[in-house]
Amino acid sequence: MTHLPSKATEPVKHDVLIENDVEATMRDGVVLRSTVYRPNISGSFPVLLTRTPYGRDLSVNSGYLNPTTVAAGGFVVIMQDVRGRFGSDGEFVPSENEGPDGYDTVQWAAELPYSTGAVGMWGRSYFAETQWRAAQEKPPALRGIAPGISAGGNARSGGLVRGGAVEFGARLGWGHLSAGPAEIAKLSRTDPARAEREWASWARIDRAMSEDAYFDALPLRDLAADAPAFFASPIVESLGFPIDHPSRDLWDSAGDRAVDLPTLHIGGWYDIFVNSTLDQYFGQLAHSDSGAAPAPYLILGPWSHTNFSGLGGSVVFGSPANQAVLDSGQDLSSVHAQWYAAVLGDEEPDLPRVRIFVMGENRWRTYDRFPEPTRTADLFLAPGGTLAAEAEQMEGRVDYDYDPADPVPTVGGATMMPGTFAPGALEQSRVESRDDVLVFTGEVLTEPLTVIGRVSATLFASSSAVDTDFVVRLCRVTTDGTSITLTDGIVRARYRDSYRTPGAYTSAEQSLLEPGEVYEYAIDLWSTAVTFQPGERIRVQVTSSNHPRWDRNLNTGESAYESAEFVVAHQRVHTGARYPSRVSLPVVR
Repeated sequence: MTHLPSKATEPVKHDVLIENDVEATMRDGVVLRSTVYRPNISGSFPVLLTRTPYGRDLSVNSGYLNPTTVAAGGFVVIMQDVRGRFGSDGEFVPSENEGPDGYDTVQWAAELPYSTGAVGMWGRSYFAETQWRAAQEKPPALRGIAPGISAGGNARSGGLVRGGAVEFGARLGWGHLSAGPAEIAKLSRTDPARAEREWASWARIDRAMSEDAYFDALPLRDLAADAPAFFASPIVESLGFPIDHPSRDLWDSAGDRAVDLPTLHIGGWYDIFVNSTLDQYFGQLAHSDSGAAPAPYLILGPWSHTNFSGLGGSVVFGSPANQAVLDSGQDLSSVHAQWYAAVLGDEEPDLPRVRIFVMGENRWRTYDRFPEPTRTADLFLAPGGTLAAEAEQMEGRVDYDYDPADPVPTVGGATMMPGTFAPGALEQSRVESRDDVLVFTGEVLTEPLTVIGRVSATLFASSSAVDTDFVVRLCRVTTDGTSITLTDGIVRARYRDSYRTPGAYTSAEQSLLEPGEVYEYAIDLWSTAVTFQPGERIRVQVTSSNHPRWDRNLNTGESAYESAEFVVAHQRVHTGARYPSRVSLPVVR
């Protein structure tokens, strides 16, 4: 008997049977293991599958999609350890086997005796990449994917590199947390003595990451001497970390290619992969407009990579921002269940196509598709630390020095880092009080201004160095004068031509600077959604570092991976009609 999942408004129907270590054999004979949650009655049900390298029974998974309540509503929920992780056999090499293993697992799940043969995939971060890579293989039983905070986007747009700078803190943190527990736990069964040494090494680096000084090593390759087990891990090696420069051949991303399937995209404004989430949504939207796939669905909250609560940072966004409530009283589990109940039943989901949390209003807006801006508001930098609606006729300049020995610290933003470096909407006084951070503030607003979408900056700047970085950050200054980070971006000067169009990488050769010459830099600040309220002001920061989020530029043209030598760079930001340095904001009604 085939059972249909219950609607979101209907009560839970079934008791749930949980089966552990359910085996699936891949095409090369490797066995992968899953935990299966299914209604404890006879019959068949549609399958919701996720594949994870972090442990299929990790409690955080249930906060995003609760397998017990979803299974009670009429689904089979399968949570599988990917190849080489925790309960599954084989060797884990990030991304390498997720396509074929995903295909085989989807088809295996479709053939289970309690399956209807219809399979959907779900999950966030690396789980999202497993969905994209499986979908590229086109398993016949796969009917939809729901990638969250998706890591399947372009590696040069926040995955490994941003504007030519290496995502140092994120890569080091992810490699550490991923390379340690599961790998060493497996080693404990075969070589206990070696495992004990590896645990000691892992614990040493774990303690060190709680201290800011750990990230200050130069050259970065010296970190390998402090933690050889970490840097010898196949996980870290597969990342090519530390990356010396972004012109190297980085891994291809399945998330850049649209699929002929229904898709539900879930992301956060303070997630390191928000750019990928939106790029994937827009890719699917274009695919839909061509008639090749159904129109995609999108949910974007004020969330970071690991926090969907709407709490944390310097701003409380209220209970509607919590994943357990949202605006309709639903949590993300019930949203998944409602969406898949329709999709796997070949029906149209009764949900908003696009649901966006607008900060400042602290409420959700719904749209049929991501809103187009009604206009672009250019705010021009001016000497004296002001922002103006028009560039001043007279040329101006503002100077500061960037010392790699004393970089500007990472304070909030769309980050994914270990230790004390929290992501999110953090107040910026610690940053803005520094001499090496330029601050430009607009007039007090007299009416609301809503900005939704991609923010960019155009900077005209010169430097005494042959290479350097420029960082631009957009902030909201509340009525009490608190400056809150919204979004930011970076460009590494020698790769300026590789990122001429925000978000795009053109494989251009690196080109060192002529000291003192003025260059134009296009800086992608990614996206945000905020309403600046009457009495508030818009603020822009300009500086040359954000450490340890991005690796420091030594101002010498040499990589921080290879060299410990640096010089202080004397930076000059140029303004006026000839050099219209500015930020560009997408304004909607």
